[in-house]
Amino acid sequence: MSESKPRVTRADIEKGLRSLGFNAPVVVHASLSAFGFVEGGAEAIADALLAVFPTVMVPTFTHGNVMPPPEDLNIPNNGVIPSWYDWLKTQPLRPFTADTPSHQNISVVSEVIRKRPGALRSSHPSHSFAVIGPDAAKVLATQTLDDPLAPIVTLLQMGGWVLMLGARITSCTELHASEHLAGRNYFLRLAVDESGQNYFARSPGCSTAYVNFEPIFAPILREVHIGNARIHAYPGPEFLDLSVNAIKANPEITRCRPDCIACRDSIAGGPPPLN
Repeated sequence: MSESKPRVTRADIEKGLRSLGFNAPVVVHASLSAFGFVEGGAEAIADALLAVFPTVMVPTFTHGNVMPPPEDLNIPNNGVIPSWYDWLKTQPLRPFTADTPSHQNISVVSEVIRKRPGALRSSHPSHSFAVIGPDAAKVLATQTLDDPLAPIVTLLQMGGWVLMLGARITSCTELHASEHLAGRNYFLRLAVDESGQNYFARSPGCSTAYVNFEPIFAPILREVHIGNARIHAYPGPEFLDLSVNAIKANPEITRCRPDCIACRDSIAGGPPPLN
C-alpha cells in the first residue's frame, strides 16, 4: 500500500479516537475515503466509534422525500431556488419509512450504524438521525417536524461532542442548529405520508459558508490524524455558544455568495410559522 493511501485498522482508529481525551456522546460526520484504505471499511469505523463513545448519533438524511410547498402559498423567505423547484416537480415525492436508506451523499458509516442492532432512528422525512447508546431514546424524542435538529441541540447541551472524521466543516449540520438557536426559522417543505396525505416539515438550507467558523472554533478544537483523515472534535456547549454568538454578531457569516437565495432567506429569518 502506498504512503499516499495508508492502511488503517480498527485498532488505529480506536487508538486515535481515544487520544482525543473525552468519553462523552458524539454526533458524527464521517468520510470513509478520507482515511486511506480502512481494513474492514465502514464497519471497522463504526466498531471503533461504538467501542470508544457511550452514545453515537449519525445523520441518516434522505432526499426525494420533501419538496417546496405550492407556489401559490406565497411563503416569504423560504429558500426556494427556482431551478431546483422545477426539477423537483418532475420527481415522485416518496414517503419516508424507517427502512428508507440514507441518501448516497451521506456517509456509508452512517448507513452502517443505522442498520446496527439496537440503533434507533427518528422519523423526520428529510432529516432523520440514527443513535446507538443509552441516550438514544431521550435524544431522538426531542425531534419534531418544526425542529428537525433538536436532537443535535439536546446531545450537545448534555455534554456531547461534534466529531468530524475526515469530513469538512461544510458537512457540519450542527451549525444549522446554531442558526436556529440564533433566531432563524428552518425552511418549510412538503412531505407525503404512506397514505398519500401531504404534511409540512421544516428543513435547513445552505452550508457552503461554514468554513468561516473554523477560526472561531480554533480555541476549542481537539485534533488528531488517523491515516490521511483529519479528525476534529468540538465540545458541544462551547460549540453552540461560540457559533450562536458569532451568527448574532455577524449574520453575514453564513452567506456563501451574494446571489444565494437560501442564504439570503435564512439571514432574513426564514419563513414565519404557518397559521
